[in-house]
Amino acid sequence: MATPDLSSVNPFANINLGSQLGTFGSIALVITIAVVILALIGGLIYWRSIKKQYWIRIHTFKLVGNVPTRTAIYSAREVPFGMAGDKLWKVAPMGFWKLKVIKWLPVGKIQTAPREFWYFIREDGEWVNFQIGDLNEISRISGIRFVQEDMRLQRLATERLLEQRLMSKTFWEKWGTAIMTIIVFLVIAVCMVIIFFQWSKLLDKMQGIVTTQDQTTKIIVRYCGNQIFNETGAITGLIPA
Repeated sequence: MATPDLSSVNPFANINLGSQLGTFGSIALVITIAVVILALIGGLIYWRSIKKQYWIRIHTFKLVGNVPTRTAIYSAREVPFGMAGDKLWKVAPMGFWKLKVIKWLPVGKIQTAPREFWYFIREDGEWVNFQIGDLNEISRISGIRFVQEDMRLQRLATERLLEQRLMSKTFWEKWGTAIMTIIVFLVIAVCMVIIFFQWSKLLDKMQGIVTTQDQTTKIIVRYCGNQIFNETGAITGLIPA
């Protein structure tokens, strides 16, 4: 009987990283890395699902020092209510977790931007869906004069000067997201290499187990192959000493 060679299917058989971990340590490391990768994949799937469900953005405004001010940004999802096709909005905080419910709202009618709705919180706590009025019409009705052209050009020049001198982005602000993305992919690649390397070590150890099993099978066949059971269950034949 030919012994199968597991090293032929081991792509990392000739790689030696100098690791002195035992068999159980190697198995524990493989399991730990696999659990971490599965947790990351599960978190990504959960985040994509939550992002798809909570597609509505709600901006809330209220008076702060007698000035209408935006106070928060929430996300919301549509939830069917009743059997007549009615729906409600489940408002939750922005972010990864949506465990806390901020408010239940009827479906908004006034949209200020794609998937965006504005609400003003009155003194009694009621959220009112609103939109900005036509400032041109309001200015004409109020008799407001527009700024002169040279004043507008001076404002634009001042804004550009401030942007060049005081609002220049740092290296990390420009490239931070790309650097972190590359680091994440490198970590995942290293983890996958370690997993396959440890798996290759397990295959190498299984080679000895398969060889021992093959030798045991040959011994059993050699010593027990000529024994014949009679009708009463007794063993007949000679057993080699």
